[in-house]
Amino acid sequence: MPVWFGIIVAFVSTAIMNFGLALQKRGAAGVPKIGRDRGAGRALFTNRTWLLGLGGLLLGWGLYFYSAKIAPISVVQPALGMGLVVLALFSVFYLKERIKPVEWASLACMIAGMVLLGVSAVGDKSAGEIDWTWLLVITGVVLALTGLSVLLTRLGRLGGMRKDALLGIISGLFIGTGALYMRALILSLDEGEKLVAYAVCLPVMIASYVVGIGIMQSGFQHGKALVVVGLEAVLNKVVAIIGGIVALGELMPESGALTAMRITAFVLILFGSAFLSRFGEEELQEAGSGETDEAAPETP
Repeated sequence: MPVWFGIIVAFVSTAIMNFGLALQKRGAAGVPKIGRDRGAGRALFTNRTWLLGLGGLLLGWGLYFYSAKIAPISVVQPALGMGLVVLALFSVFYLKERIKPVEWASLACMIAGMVLLGVSAVGDKSAGEIDWTWLLVITGVVLALTGLSVLLTRLGRLGGMRKDALLGIISGLFIGTGALYMRALILSLDEGEKLVAYAVCLPVMIASYVVGIGIMQSGFQHGKALVVVGLEAVLNKVVAIIGGIVALGELMPESGALTAMRITAFVLILFGSAFLSRFGEEELQEAGSGETDEAAPETP
C-alpha cells in the first residue's frame, strides 16, 4: 500500500488516541497523585472515565501499529502530531481549558505540515534496514538523559522548570524510543528474524511505551494536558525522525522538491507542537499554582 495511506491511518489513530488521552486527563484528576499514594494505580484502573480513555488508546494504538507497517516511522510519527488538534478541541469543550489565538495558529501550522507530509509521500515505498549500533546508541542516550534529569531534579538544579513540562519531555523520549522499536519489530518479522523481533524488539517496545505513558499520566496530574502532550509530541517526533533516518534506514524522497516538502513538513509540525506547548505553559503559569491543587472532580 502507498505511504500516503499509512499517513491517513496514522491520523485516524491519533484522533482516537487523543480522545482517549482527554478522557484519561479527566479521570486522572479524580484519583490520588501518582507517587504520593500507593493506591493511585488501583484508583486509575477502577475509574470508568480513565478506563474508557485506555480503551481509546488501545484501539488507536492498533491502527498506529498498522500504519507503521505501511509507512516509515519517521513519517508516521510526525503525522501523529495532528492528534493535538483533537486534543485542543476536547480541551476546550470537555476539559474547559482556554486556548489562545496563537495556539490555534500553531495548530494551523501543524495542519499545513500534515498536508505537505502527505504530498511528499507520493510515490514513496515503505522500506528500511536496522542499524543496531545506532539504535542502541539512541536508546542509551534516552536512558542517560532520563537518569540525568532525575538526578538534577533531586539536587534542585533544574532552576524554575515546571514538573509537568519535565515529565512531558521524558515521556516523549520513551514513547519515541518505543516507536523506533515497534518499526524494528516489523522489519525483523519481515526479514524472518523472529527471535530478534520477539526477544529484543517486543520487550523494549512494550517497556518504552509503558514507562512513557506512565510518566505522561503523572504529568497530567501536575498541569495542563496541552503542556504535557505538546512537549511529549515534540520529543517523540524528534526521536522518531532522527532514529528512523540514522537507525532504520528510512530515506528521503528521491525528488529534490519532495525532499524539501518533507523537511518543511517536519519543521512546521515540530514548530507548531513546540509553540503550542510553550503558550500552553505560559497560560498555566498565569493561572497560578492553585489550578493543580484545586479539589479533584468527583470520580464517575
